[in-house]
Amino acid sequence: MLSWMLYSFVVSLLMGLAALALERSARIRQRPARWLWATCMVASLAIVFIPFKASVQIPEATRADRATSSEVLPPPPTTASEPSLFALPVIGTDQIPLSDGVSTLLDWAWPMASIALSLVILAGVAHLSWSRRRWERGHMAGTAVYISEDCGPAVVGFLRPRIVVPRWLTKLPPDEQELVIAHEQSHLGAYDTQLLTIAFCLLAFVPWNPLLWWQLRRLRLAIEIDCDVRVLSLGYPVARYSETLITVGERRSASYSMTMASYGSKSFLEHRIQNMLRKKTKHAQTWALALASLGAGFAVCAAEVAPPKVDFIGKSSSQEISVEPQLLRANGQSDVRALRSQIIQMQAEGIADKLAQFIKEIQNQVGWITQLPTTAGSIDQRRFDALRLLRQAPPITELSLLDSHGKEYLKVSRLALDVVGSGTDYSKEAKFTETVARKIYYGPVYMRRESEPYMTLALAGGRSDAGVSVVELNLKSMWEIVQHTRVGDRGVAYVVNAEGRIIAHPDFGVGKSLRDLSSLDQVREARTTASMGSARIARDMNNQEVVAAYARVTSTGWLVFVELPIEEWTKF
Repeated sequence: MLSWMLYSFVVSLLMGLAALALERSARIRQRPARWLWATCMVASLAIVFIPFKASVQIPEATRADRATSSEVLPPPPTTASEPSLFALPVIGTDQIPLSDGVSTLLDWAWPMASIALSLVILAGVAHLSWSRRRWERGHMAGTAVYISEDCGPAVVGFLRPRIVVPRWLTKLPPDEQELVIAHEQSHLGAYDTQLLTIAFCLLAFVPWNPLLWWQLRRLRLAIEIDCDVRVLSLGYPVARYSETLITVGERRSASYSMTMASYGSKSFLEHRIQNMLRKKTKHAQTWALALASLGAGFAVCAAEVAPPKVDFIGKSSSQEISVEPQLLRANGQSDVRALRSQIIQMQAEGIADKLAQFIKEIQNQVGWITQLPTTAGSIDQRRFDALRLLRQAPPITELSLLDSHGKEYLKVSRLALDVVGSGTDYSKEAKFTETVARKIYYGPVYMRRESEPYMTLALAGGRSDAGVSVVELNLKSMWEIVQHTRVGDRGVAYVVNAEGRIIAHPDFGVGKSLRDLSSLDQVREARTTASMGSARIARDMNNQEVVAAYARVTSTGWLVFVELPIEEWTKF
C-alpha cells in the first residue's frame, strides 16, 4: 500500500509539472488552460489505477512423462506490454517493508478517508440545497438570479445551475452589477460548475494525496482566469473589470467553499489581474514552444514511471513472495517446470540484449571517424582522432583506416607500433569487399595467442571517398557476461557463432577451444529456425539431459544458450 501511495505522489507530481508548463505556454498563446488541469487530474488517477503492467500467465502444464529427449517445452508467457525503453523504476521490486499493523492501518485509512471526503461533499450539497429554499428570486442586469443574504456571487447546482448573488450586490452601481453577471454567465456557458464537481468527485478517490489537492486549486484558478478572458473578449474595459474584481473580492461570501464557479478567493485576485495586464514579449512564441515541449516531456515521464509489481489480487511484491509457494503447491509440479523454463528463456534474452548493446555502442563510436573523407585533415589529425577513439573505447585494440581503394594509410594499435602510410592492399579481402557492399562487416571470432576472443568489425562511410574503418575488437566482456550469469545451481550459459562454434563459456578452457556444437539438437534448431526461441529438452555437449533455451544476437548472428540440468528442472 505504501509503495502505491509513493507511486501516486510521483505520478501526480510529474503530471502537475507537465500541466504547469503547458498552462504557461497556453497563457502566452492566449489559450484556455482549465482543461489542461482537468486532464492532469484525470491522468494522475488513470496512470495510477490503470498502470501498464505485465499480466503473468501460467503456461499450460507440461506432461509428466517425456516421450523423447527432443520434446519442446511451452514457450515463455507473453506479456501485455513490453518493457518501455524509458521506463523509470522509481519503486523497485523490493517494496518498502511494513509491519502487519501498519499495512492494515493503511488499508483501512484509504477507504475511510474517501468516505469522509464524500460525506463532506454531500453535506455541502445538502446545505446548499437547504439554503436555496430560502433564497429570493429576482433579476439583475436583465438576468434571473437568486438573492441570498451571504452566499455568492457564484453559480450553484450541477444539473440545473443558477446564479446566486448576495444582497449587498444589489446596492452596487449598475455597471458593476453588469460585470458580475457577465462573469457568472460566462461560468454557466463554459460548464465550469460541472467541471469542478467532477474534479471534487475524482479527488474523493485519493483524498490523502496533497498533490491532487494542489492540482484542484490550480484548476479553480485556471477556471477563473479563463472566465476573465471570455468576459474581456466581450469588450469590457480591463481597468473597470479589475476594479470590480477587487470590490467583490473584498466582500466575498463566507460560504465560498460551498460554491463551485464563483469569483474566486482573495489569493487568486493578484494572479488574475496580473494575467489581464500581461503584455506579449518579443520572444513569446519561442517561450511558448519551449514550455509546451517541457510539459510534454514531464507527461511522458509520468506515463513511463514503473508501477510497483502486483499480483492478481493487487498485493505488492513483498506480500507476493509469501503467497507464491502456496500457489506453486496448489498448481502442481508442472507449473514449477514451466516457470523455470520461463526463467532460463529470460536469462538467454537478457544476455543477448547485453551483447547486442555492446556491439551497437562500438559501432556508434567507430561511426564518427568513418564518415570523414580520407583527404580530410592531415595524417597527424587522423592519427589524433584514431588515438582518441582507442581512449574512448577500451575494447578496441587496433584501428586501420583504408582509403576508397582498400589500401591502408594509417594503423593505430595498443599492442604494436603505429604505422603511417603502409599502403597494404586489402581490396581483395572480405573485411573490405563485404564492408563496401553491406556498409558493415562482422568477422569471425578468433583467439589471439590462445588467450582472449577477438573479432574484426569494419564500417564503411556514407560517402564514396570516406573509405573503410577496420577495428579489432576484444570480446573479453562477452566472457564476463556469461561467467557472471548464474543459472540455477548447476546450469550454464554460453554463446555460439553463426556456424555453431562456441565462442564464450564460463569454463575458459571450453571457450578458447572454439568447439563445434552444430550437431547438438538445440543448436541445429536455433541455426535453422528464424522464429523466437523456446525452452526444450535436449542433450548438452557432455551428452547430459538438460532443458535449453536460446536467444539471438541479430546483428552478429550469434546465439546465446542457457541450459539447466533436467534433474534441477524437475526438482520440486
